[in-house]
Amino acid sequence: MAHPLYWPGKRFFYAIGNTSAVSLARDVAPDQDISLLLLGCGDPRNVLFTLFSEHETASRKLDFTCVDFEPAILARNVLLLSMVIDDKDAENIFDIFFHLYLEKEPLALLVSQCRILLDASTTFQNWKESRYGSTLRMSSEYTLTELRGHWDQYAKLHTLPNSQPCTIVAEFKAVLTEYQTHYHGSRSRVYSHTSRSAGPLMHYASEILSECFHDFWKYGTTFISQTRCSAANLLNPTFVYTQLGDGCHVHYGSDPVMPFHLAPIFGNLNAAPTRLDIMNGVRAQFNDWCSAFRRYHERDLCIVRIFFADAIFGARALQFYKESGAVPTRIPGSTPGPHVVDTSNLDDHIGLLNILTISILLLSSSGNSVLYLESLLIHGHADSAPKDLTKRFHADMTVMTVLFHLCPVDFIAGYSTRSNIHELLAYKLFLEDNPKQYHQVTTWKQLSSDPPVLDPRQLGTFLYDLYHAFFEEEDALTFFQRHPNGTAAAIQSDSCSPYDRESFVILLKFIRDRLQIPRDQWITVLDRFFDIQSSDHSMKMDTLNFQDFCGLLHFHGVYSMNYYRWEKVPSVGVFHAWAKVPPIVRVFLRVPREKLRVLADATPVLEAGMRSPSMSNLFSSVCAAFGVLSAMGTPANPRASFEEDPKGFQGTKPLVISFVMPALLLTGDGPGYDLPHSIFIVLATKSNPLNSVLYGKKLGPHLEIHSAGLFDSESVLVLPEQPLPSGFSTNMNIPSASGQIGSRDPISASFNEECDLMESFSAKIIVEDEQAKVALQSSEAVTVHQLSYNIIQLVLGGRAQEVSFPFPVAGAQHRLRVARKSLWIEIIVPLRSSFTEGGVDINPFPIALDLVPWSVHRLNLERLPVLNLKSRKLDEWLDVHDIIHSIIVQASGIQPKRSSPQRVFTLLDKATKESDTILFVDRLRFDLSAHTIVCDGFVLPLCDERFMEMDECLNLWMLLTLAKPIPVEPEGIRSWKQLLPILVERCRTWKHHESCQYAVEGRVPLTTEMEAIPLCACGEGQDVQRMHDVPHWKPFAKYSTRIALSPLFAVSYVENVGRKNRSCCVCRAKAPFTCPKCKKDRYCSTVCQKKDWDRHRQWHYNFWEK
Repeated sequence: MAHPLYWPGKRFFYAIGNTSAVSLARDVAPDQDISLLLLGCGDPRNVLFTLFSEHETASRKLDFTCVDFEPAILARNVLLLSMVIDDKDAENIFDIFFHLYLEKEPLALLVSQCRILLDASTTFQNWKESRYGSTLRMSSEYTLTELRGHWDQYAKLHTLPNSQPCTIVAEFKAVLTEYQTHYHGSRSRVYSHTSRSAGPLMHYASEILSECFHDFWKYGTTFISQTRCSAANLLNPTFVYTQLGDGCHVHYGSDPVMPFHLAPIFGNLNAAPTRLDIMNGVRAQFNDWCSAFRRYHERDLCIVRIFFADAIFGARALQFYKESGAVPTRIPGSTPGPHVVDTSNLDDHIGLLNILTISILLLSSSGNSVLYLESLLIHGHADSAPKDLTKRFHADMTVMTVLFHLCPVDFIAGYSTRSNIHELLAYKLFLEDNPKQYHQVTTWKQLSSDPPVLDPRQLGTFLYDLYHAFFEEEDALTFFQRHPNGTAAAIQSDSCSPYDRESFVILLKFIRDRLQIPRDQWITVLDRFFDIQSSDHSMKMDTLNFQDFCGLLHFHGVYSMNYYRWEKVPSVGVFHAWAKVPPIVRVFLRVPREKLRVLADATPVLEAGMRSPSMSNLFSSVCAAFGVLSAMGTPANPRASFEEDPKGFQGTKPLVISFVMPALLLTGDGPGYDLPHSIFIVLATKSNPLNSVLYGKKLGPHLEIHSAGLFDSESVLVLPEQPLPSGFSTNMNIPSASGQIGSRDPISASFNEECDLMESFSAKIIVEDEQAKVALQSSEAVTVHQLSYNIIQLVLGGRAQEVSFPFPVAGAQHRLRVARKSLWIEIIVPLRSSFTEGGVDINPFPIALDLVPWSVHRLNLERLPVLNLKSRKLDEWLDVHDIIHSIIVQASGIQPKRSSPQRVFTLLDKATKESDTILFVDRLRFDLSAHTIVCDGFVLPLCDERFMEMDECLNLWMLLTLAKPIPVEPEGIRSWKQLLPILVERCRTWKHHESCQYAVEGRVPLTTEMEAIPLCACGEGQDVQRMHDVPHWKPFAKYSTRIALSPLFAVSYVENVGRKNRSCCVCRAKAPFTCPKCKKDRYCSTVCQKKDWDRHRQWHYNFWEK
């Protein structure tokens, strides 16, 4: 995906993670080896915690690929992991990684370890053969060279000649003082972000954690002792050297406690924790994580690949490897298609849709691959932060997930097992202060289905509306109309837009390939797109970007306007000596460094352009680097070489930018085109309200930083450019699917009249089975059953066929079309936006075929801290409601107040007053990553046969008299039967038998009926050792199965989508007029109606014939 070019003025070094660690294996089957890709990996907390969260006896391999564009991040990570491999003192390792200032001992360890790493990395081959090379693998010599440079600087900082160390130390200290003044304020100030890692105890932790935060920035350490704070007076070199230059660029919000889980520290003490309690707990967690990594290294079960690259270009390289099998990155033994892709909070920096398009293509084709997206910053107005995710799609979320063929799990399920209640409370508490952060994590998975077929005209209309939503606020009038209030926040958000025309072009290409749209249909889609664009005059700025957009469409092989297919570019002007002039060319512009000083520490978006007396065009897809550009080749076949300035921003070479554009614009050979000698090539800041205020007086109304004439050979160079491969395949058509009844055509998807919402899917089955044919011709009814979110089963003549749709459907609202003579069946079903809509009798807790819970994350219960039921204020922060919550609070003993913990529960059918399920709650544990509590317990399902098997009937009745009945509606009993398999699967440590009932009967659960067992027998008596420690429980241990029961939470960003204003089917303006005959097509004026007459008449031919 593409991204606008930002001038990187004021940037920060994110050396320490700003959210608590999570297990990246939480949604993958426990029995398979995993390949994990971390884009924008940051510090190694998630790698360490993932390994820590694995079961101690686990034997699967975990293969991490860590990608980051800041080599200092990767150098620090490898330094830390190498010290763990060498079993260095964990206290010193912690100080080296987290403290800004060090004592003598950890500094000596840091220097010696860097020298060891330098000795081990003299060559790429030497590193592979070193004691670190089997686990810590470098993607390329370039990556290794960059990391070596940092290790060398770390080792030499305090031995630099003359006064260099003193200067660096003084400048570093000056920046810290500036932070204290501008960002940190007084010690009494309370920060919400520092306590995010405390989860449900955030409110109780914020004050003391703010004190810890202030002291960290005051002393540069986490020490409590003033003596140790004073002794730690040696600057930590790992915070000094970055791409941003030498000195202090550490982000002012960095906090060493934020990567850790603070809820157990605050929730398990009988008194309010002190700073010493907090730091002891944090260091203990760090030590446990490091020990887990060392064990995996020693067992050769872990690989951490280090890849120095920008997230977008790194993803492209990995995608190339996945598709071709080549290894341009030289990642040794890299496995194509990771099972897990984690994108950290790149969404905040390069945009949600950019992230989705680069990440989805990387995922493994296996059915249980998963994508994690995360955002931390509030985009737009603070008062709408909980709904922010849906707005960042710029279109209906359901439509976009169908086009992406990937779904946010909690959006589909209507619930989440991850709590963000603390985030919502903090957000509301600080709403008046205009909060800048709101943490949101989404899990994306693929439903088992082929992509749908869409009507080209409808898709073209939707895509143009999406394009309009992307760029409509480029026009100042539209911008201020949309933001009459809260303009400052909107201006700031607009100035940081992550999308340009190339972003949209690549999104189009992604959608085309993802939906496997054939060439002829795709041309129809884009023809419709440009028909609307030619009639829409609401985006004035779009005319300046039109040539850029069309050129990029051709360059990426997405669509070619007629000019690119038919017209020949004349060899005139700058092309006079060229043997052949291609439709597009690449233009280079040298920009002197002194011209860039006006930008200083700001971060504006930069654009290229060409202007002449009567022409002006902008080009937003700009490449840039500092260095020397040299012309080569011959006049007939020009080429160029580029030598990059290794010092980058700290160097002396000019900035060289390049962009692609239509060659015809430079020839003067066209209507309204100016002569080539009057054309100037330009670098400017993007025209928006903020840049106009900041740079208008300095740069003029066009915000030009530098310009040069087209024939200025010292500044401008033009080279031929070849388009990229189109990606069109000869077999783009979606194949038919066969089943017991017959063959099925591809699924069709239909939009509503406005083409902004997706209304229904349809599937047509050609009846081919002889028995089904006889049944159909004899007027036998076709019966329909919904098996899961997206799977419908049709039954005819004893034959059954399943149809998988690309998105959940409301099967109860289906319509059937049956042709008994022509022998086909068509089913039409509306889409369902979430499980909360109701009216559909399906399992809300599905399990994938490989027995992986689809909507609930997995847990290793033994790694979760046990909740101390005698801790202070437990009744305040754990006072929650509904059935699952009721079990938790009664098991904790806080309800009724001052009662003993209840440990045995039965699910009581309110209608029949019968119970067939007993729940044993052994312990309550902190689900660290999910910021909630989980019941570690066991389930005993009962049936008549089981009563007969049991010799301990008397004990059973005694147990039932001690159990607390939980009244449940009859429908709720069914839901519990559906839920139990997930509660088992999410925490199992055992393997299913080959004769497992799930596999034999082909369904999970086995039943939802009363007095029948929904679970397979594979887990009975497994991992139930603690039941033997309780006399009343012991007789039932062999019949019980371990479960992990936790609350289900509402999804804050799910909202009902209302119909937008009716739009003209020609230009998409507001349409007050409707065709009086078809009652569907709408127009804004008679002009548009006449323009659409021929198409409209043919489209609704039946109306006109009547």
